[in-house]
Amino acid sequence: MNNYLRKNSAYYIGALVFVLISTVFAVALQFFKGGVLDHAIAGDTGATLKYAVLLIGFILGEVLFYYFYKRSSARFSVGCTRLLKHDIFAGILRRSYVIYKEKQQGEYVAKYTSEADMIKTRYFQMLPLFWEILLKIVFVSFALFLLDWRIALVTLLLLTTPLYIPKLIEKRLQKAQAEYLKAVEENLAKVNDWLSGFEIIKNFSIERQILLRFDESNTQTMDKLLRDTVLGAAAQLITTLISYLSYFIVLACSTWLVLSGEFSAGDFFAAIGMIDQLSYPLISLAEIIRQLIAIRPSCAAMERFVSQSNDGANTRSLPGVGKNICYDSVSFGYTADRPLLKDLTFTAEKGKKYLLKGPSGCGKTTAVNLLLRYYDAADGRITVDGVPITEYGSTYSAITVVRQEAVLFHDTLRNNLTMYGGGSDEKLIETLQSLGLDRFANVQSLDAVITENGANLSGGEKKRICLARALLRDTDVLILDEPLANLDEGTAQKIEDLLLSISGKLLLVVSHQFSEEKLCFFDNVIALGAP
Repeated sequence: MNNYLRKNSAYYIGALVFVLISTVFAVALQFFKGGVLDHAIAGDTGATLKYAVLLIGFILGEVLFYYFYKRSSARFSVGCTRLLKHDIFAGILRRSYVIYKEKQQGEYVAKYTSEADMIKTRYFQMLPLFWEILLKIVFVSFALFLLDWRIALVTLLLLTTPLYIPKLIEKRLQKAQAEYLKAVEENLAKVNDWLSGFEIIKNFSIERQILLRFDESNTQTMDKLLRDTVLGAAAQLITTLISYLSYFIVLACSTWLVLSGEFSAGDFFAAIGMIDQLSYPLISLAEIIRQLIAIRPSCAAMERFVSQSNDGANTRSLPGVGKNICYDSVSFGYTADRPLLKDLTFTAEKGKKYLLKGPSGCGKTTAVNLLLRYYDAADGRITVDGVPITEYGSTYSAITVVRQEAVLFHDTLRNNLTMYGGGSDEKLIETLQSLGLDRFANVQSLDAVITENGANLSGGEKKRICLARALLRDTDVLILDEPLANLDEGTAQKIEDLLLSISGKLLLVVSHQFSEEKLCFFDNVIALGAP
């Protein structure tokens, strides 16, 4: 968290300076309030007016600089939160695909939303507030010593007692907050999972069953929140009771000084004003300390999350494919006792077309994932131009893969085609036309917005737009994983013809439903058997 504080230190320091000045004005005006009262009682109109004018000036000074403090404090907390959310998202993107899939999507969403916002509320916003309260306590205490050292000692002795309460229940506070954050992650993961299957929920008419499960998860989450909140409320209740008891004791001491003639009415008025300024800040300080203590483990966990990367992993990237890719007696299984691929051997040459076929579950997609470096072969090896693929940490730069499910962002067609890179409109339009997407092959359509996952497109259009995106990337290897899935017969035939028309690349098609009469157009058909 120190990195975020350092990068926003200008706002942080500014907030401290402004609150320091505001506090000086706030403390000084207590003396002027007492002066106004003493001179008014004495009947000195001129001095009373003078003190009244100064009092108004100090009030305006306090309010103005407090406004500047709040602005700087807000800029500080917002700036820190912005950097934190950037690092959370960057940390997610740094993960390999396999590591990313170890968590549910909802858990990442929870990190970005609820956990980041809690750190903002309980850490970034609390730090300036902590110093605001602490400075006020220091200055008011000093002013009390100037007024009367006895009142100052009694006040500090009694009113600081509540500050020890949060420390006494530190572990319980941290545990309650950690349990709540974990429950939020699990709840968001489930909600995200259910919403991704919205059509199935409607189709099977299981809204009631899903809602019951949501209520169960939501109730558990809210129970954790309630426990966290109740524990905080209990700590604050004890703190408040002790503070008010201390306040009445100090008030009694001040009254005794007035009755004994050692305090004037103005001194009593100023002392009570300063004690008021101390009692609430001390109660607040106890709550701030509670929040800072409770959030500490969450901050540490977030730091570990955003700093996690593929440290130590091979970062060398496959530059390209000059001649061929070879699978040499490759075997692999997700469990040691059940191999999915066994002794897979074939050579795919650049500029030729290959089909991996076989029933579902025979390892076709797994063979592709080995090439993408998601996993390492248990036996055998894969080489690119004679170099073992294990020499490379990533093969993305030389390979473009188009999966069965068309993935399109909620953005313009242009950005979905170029992936936020360059490319002339002429090239985009030409590629769209070559794939039979004539109705999109114009500048107006390029700027049209595609809704999330292409909901405003047909299945065939989504497939062809994804294929256009892959062709525009123009890598040496193009992999199409089940490109005919979920398409009607007519559209599937058109896609088959489009795939067979691709030239100049190493084309690897993974499919179990390619038309038999068109298999002859492939340079090799690799048939994988059932597991």
